[in-house]
Amino acid sequence: MKKNKTTKRTVYILTEGDTEEAYFSRIGEIVGADTDWKYSVTVEVREIIKGSKTDPINIVKEAKKSKSDYDEVWVVFDKDRERDDKNEAAFKIAAKAKINVAFSSISFEHWLILHFEKSTFAFQRSDCESRSTRANSIICVCNGTVCAKTHLKQPAFYPSFEKGKSLLYDDLKNRNIIAIENAAWLRKYQSPYTNIHVLNPYSDVDILLCELLNLHTVTYADIGDIFIFQGIEVIIRSVVRNANNISISISLNNQSQIAFAINNNQPFTVIDDNGNTFAYDDIQASILQPNSNKVIQLNYTVNPNSQTIRFKATTIVTYILVNI
Repeated sequence: MKKNKTTKRTVYILTEGDTEEAYFSRIGEIVGADTDWKYSVTVEVREIIKGSKTDPINIVKEAKKSKSDYDEVWVVFDKDRERDDKNEAAFKIAAKAKINVAFSSISFEHWLILHFEKSTFAFQRSDCESRSTRANSIICVCNGTVCAKTHLKQPAFYPSFEKGKSLLYDDLKNRNIIAIENAAWLRKYQSPYTNIHVLNPYSDVDILLCELLNLHTVTYADIGDIFIFQGIEVIIRSVVRNANNISISISLNNQSQIAFAINNNQPFTVIDDNGNTFAYDDIQASILQPNSNKVIQLNYTVNPNSQTIRFKATTIVTYILVNI
């Protein structure tokens, strides 16, 4: 995990629920207690006040009141049910006010589920019990087929989860990277899209988490997609595997005014399903001049039993993953 001793910024986070408040408040405690951390974090929850209606529009409007007091202002809310119009309006107001939005669909629990699996299941609600009334008490019997909470509480995932749990972040922090990568994968799965507010499932909470903890952000790509690496357009053209040897053909297009060095120091690696990382074999150093392109061949030797393989291109602040 990277730290920055020279920059100290303040981040204000306004949430709509006690689960989100507990999660980010705990992060605030951790990073706020360490003078080496990049950010000083202030977290506040937007409580539901009797006689008023709390929704994403009001949350954004409330966050705007603190805009001048902090370096960054974030609002955290979810899709919920039957409020797409309000979510859309909240996004527009936030963009105009330069307020960041961390959004999850259908609830914050889907972000938590991503700590355990790549999930594309569209849950109908956060939990079933929230529909309970004094006259009609509801016990969830959906077994995770309707609500995200029950799916999250399955024995293999997070059976001790409860909304507003104070040590929620502590329970999950060792799975941060898994969640960040799975959220990036989900956005790739849902692309192309133009209206985030109607997507289900979706989460970009990982972007806020990376901001707070100064972690690498992640982007997913497919073979044939263009992605940018250190200002260079990169395309994986083809992949050939023969036993434990993998050969990857990569197209590099330098549209910048700076020459790009191709050598053994480039952080192009492959990773297997066990987390093993493999560097490519030595290549002859060369220079890709401005406004020119080149196809290079990278050869890797992986373990014979390595199954799922991903290509990883790492920069200082982010990395790109390609399933190969």
